[in-house]
Amino acid sequence: MAEQLCFSERQATAILEMRLYKLIGLEIEALMKEHEETLANIVAYEDILNNRSSMAKVIIKELKAFQKAYATERKTKIDNLKEAVVVEKKIEEQDVVFLMDRFGYAKTIDPSIYERNKETADTENRYVFTCKNTDKIAVFTNKGQLHLIKVMDLPYGKFRDKGTPIDNISNYDSKEESFIYVAGLEELSKHKLIFGTKTGMLKLVEGETIVMRSSKDMFLRVDCQTIPEKKKGAVGVRGMKLDAKDYLTHIYFLEEGDNQSVEVKGKEVVLNRLHVGNRDTKGVRK
Repeated sequence: MAEQLCFSERQATAILEMRLYKLIGLEIEALMKEHEETLANIVAYEDILNNRSSMAKVIIKELKAFQKAYATERKTKIDNLKEAVVVEKKIEEQDVVFLMDRFGYAKTIDPSIYERNKETADTENRYVFTCKNTDKIAVFTNKGQLHLIKVMDLPYGKFRDKGTPIDNISNYDSKEESFIYVAGLEELSKHKLIFGTKTGMLKLVEGETIVMRSSKDMFLRVDCQTIPEKKKGAVGVRGMKLDAKDYLTHIYFLEEGDNQSVEVKGKEVVLNRLHVGNRDTKGVRK
């Protein structure tokens, strides 16, 4: 067919080379165009990631597209009716016994069941006390957190049931913190509490005296009335001045006539014989 067109070999070669050149040129143009589009997309994506307003525009645009594609007319009618009132059945208040073992598994049982298994219950559980089924359980942790658990959220029934981990029914995290004190909230509300941190900070939560003891066996006895009452979220006030690398290890609460004593390096220290000093001082070494 090439012979019928009367092209010489040189002319045919020139024609073929011209077509290949144009094809290569078109391919280069397509690659350059794709590269420019990619660069433009990168700029647009970075703008969306770095600017909330740009991100909001994209979200609004997509939501409007969904609305246009899937919007349907309302099939319900809004009327000016009176507010519906749902009356919950009042829970019959009764006493229950709260049990929690050292692993944080908690449950409640009937007081009569507890009395029949009292010895075993007291041996197997770290915290055992009576509370109301409408009460809340206060869990204090080593992180300075207070977690509240509704008694109604705890399993109630058989003595041999394992119970449920308090992780599952509160914000308590057994991997990050450990409980140091557990009590019924109703019982706690009848008393004032003193909280102390190892850095020597104190907070009175609703008098008598307390004795603070540090890791270097420094003792300071103060009147509870010198500690201001604070809300549970407050930082507190400094109870004892501590040297570098020293920290608070114990707080002892003393009532009138209390003869509580502790052992320090083989010697007995009677706490109520300590001089009542001023808050925010170093105390005495024993």
